[in-house]
Formats: sequence, C-alpha cells, structure tokens
Amino acid sequence: MQLFKSKATPDAEGYFETVAGTAVPEGELTAVTINGRKLLLARYEGRVYAFSAQCPHAAANLGDGWLSRFKITCPDHEYCFDVRNGRILWPTDENYRLKLFAAKEDDGIVRVKL
Repeated sequence: MQLFKSKATPDAEGYFETVAGTAVPEGELTAVTINGRKLLLARYEGRVYAFSAQCPHAAANLGDGWLSRFKITCPDHEYCFDVRNGRILWPTDENYRLKLFAAKEDDGIVRVKL
C-alpha cells in the first residue's frame, strides 16, 4: 500500500506535464499543482501562461480572482497583474511582481517548468 504520492518528475528540458490543452480554455483560469506548488494556467490569444496561484501582495488565492484578457485581479484587495510578464498594473505605486513559470503546449499537453 502506497501511503504517499510520488513526486512528479520533469522531462529532459525540465518541464512537468500538467493538463490537456483543452482543459485551459481562452479567458479562464485552470488550477494545477506540481509537487505541492499551486499554479494557475491561463490562455490569452492562444498562448498558455503559468503563474503562482498566490498573490504576491497578501498571499490570497488568485484562483478566486478574475481574469480579463491578460489581467488577473486578486479577490482580496483587487491588485492587478499582467499574466504575460508578471508586472503589477494596479496600484501603480506598488512594486510587487507575479511569479511566472515557463509554459508550453506539446502534443496537446500543457507543460510547465518550475
């Protein structure tokens, strides 16, 4: 009997398999977990982006937030970040940055590099 789930291992390039590409529809958030790390996937203009599910401002769950085009908005304080580059969009006087991860889609599978 296996008591603990084994850790996922990356491919030769360091990417982990996550979900099928069809599970990441345009304009919606898809939550995934890789070896205990919670991430969100979002598709904008056909490209998949991967970023931390934790808001860098106050550690809120961004999965409870909302996505509008390329902007993720935190549900707690409405901080906004660009999923393409991690930059904060609002408030403009803050210097928090969203943690991004390299993502690609191969053979219909979304792969993320931690």
